[in-house]
Amino acid sequence: MLKLKRLQQQQQAAKTGTDGQTSSEGGSTTGGEGTTTTTTPSTGGAGYVLKKQNSKELLASRKSKSKENVFSLRTNKTRGRKKKTNGAELRATKDVTEMEDIPGVAVDFPDQNNVMNFNVTVTPSDGLYKGAAFKFTVTIPATYPYDPPKVECNTLVYHPNIDWEGHVCLNILRADWMPVLNLGSVLFGLMTLFLEPNPDDPLNKEAAQLMIDKPSDFQRNVDQSLKGGYVLGRQFPKLK
Repeated sequence: MLKLKRLQQQQQAAKTGTDGQTSSEGGSTTGGEGTTTTTTPSTGGAGYVLKKQNSKELLASRKSKSKENVFSLRTNKTRGRKKKTNGAELRATKDVTEMEDIPGVAVDFPDQNNVMNFNVTVTPSDGLYKGAAFKFTVTIPATYPYDPPKVECNTLVYHPNIDWEGHVCLNILRADWMPVLNLGSVLFGLMTLFLEPNPDDPLNKEAAQLMIDKPSDFQRNVDQSLKGGYVLGRQFPKLK
């Protein structure tokens, strides 16, 4: 009997030690309303240190996590949102899609996702400017097609309808513009400028007057400029 009693006491003592070790490991318990008790390892390696949080601290922590989740959700939605296309872009895209090939006219889009700005190269196959390549920049305004595109010549040229700064005098880019016209109309107009220069509506008045008064002298100046020579004290790029 004595041995049996001692054996029962030893088993009870072993069970009590195991339960105490389990309860002392990491975890958290609630120590009353509004207070949370957590156990964390002590730096000394001997047991654990109790840390209490009151209800205000818990509420602030929960609010902070809630704000972070909402901000993350809004950020993801913003990143996935696509840019809206306005009426001018839709019309410009339609014009580009329906644009027909014009001999001697090449169109280049530096940014394939932007139809509102592009480059044009005009190479006449006839007339005084035959064989020379002239580069233009076309910018479409947000009010297109109610307002015409803005066109600038990037090549210095001796021409009655193009001034030294690259401004272009084309009737459909000014008073004669109508919303029914399109980008193809503009490109065709640029080619027409070189095939049939118009001295009656000039930007370079000296060139226009010479074209009217002395056509042969005007032609000589055009040839000289296209070969990279000097005209009226200006040196032109060699285009032929």
